[in-house]
Amino acid sequence: MAEFNGKLLLQDMAGTKVKVHIDLDAERLLIKVGDKKIGEWPLDEVGVRGEDDGFHLRIEGEEVIVTTDDDPGFARMIGLHSASPILRRRMSGALHED
Repeated sequence: MAEFNGKLLLQDMAGTKVKVHIDLDAERLLIKVGDKKIGEWPLDEVGVRGEDDGFHLRIEGEEVIVTTDDDPGFARMIGLHSASPILRRRMSGALHED
């Protein structure tokens, strides 16, 4: 399991970002605010797209945007195979650091 700290933006929240903690493993995604669980979903029910402004997650018909303290690590863990040019450069840089 990997853990990430980040920020979450709901498309309809007019730019309000919420600090979140994300637990991610090969089968599930868990998002919490503080000690409160927002939700937990099987990864096969989460759509993900890497864009310049973060990861666009499609969950239960809603789209949220997530940024993390380790975007390249999050992308690898969630199984993202394509991304925006900016995220691809960050992922490439992280791979060369290892």
